[in-house]
Amino acid sequence: MAKAGFDFEELLARVENDRELLRDLLLVFKEEFPLHHEALREAVTRGDAKRVAEEAHSLKGMLSNLSAHESAKAAARLELLARSGESSDFGQLFAEFDRVTSGLLPELEFCLVEESR
Repeated sequence: MAKAGFDFEELLARVENDRELLRDLLLVFKEEFPLHHEALREAVTRGDAKRVAEEAHSLKGMLSNLSAHESAKAAARLELLARSGESSDFGQLFAEFDRVTSGLLPELEFCLVEESR
C-alpha cells in the first residue's frame, strides 16, 4: 500500500514482511518524530544552524528508514542549507518540511489500526 507519505510496500519488503517489526518501528516513530520535529522548529526559530543541521539529519535518517522519501528529501534540504551556514531560508524550507510531513502521523495511525484488524 503506497501512499503519499510512507511507501508501505517498500517498508514491508525492508523488514522482510515482518509485520510485528513494522508495527514496532512505526510506534517508535510515533513517539520520536514529534520530539525531533519540535526541536527542529525551535532551532529554525532561533536561527541555530548547528542544531538545525543535527535535527534535520536525525529526521532525514528516521524518514529514510521508514521509506518516507519526500519527507526525507525535505529534511535533507534543510540539513544541507544549515551545513552551508545560510540561515535566511530556514523558515521557507521548514514550512515545506512541515507541509510534506503533516500527514505522516495520521497516515501512520491509519496503518496501525489496519494492521491490528
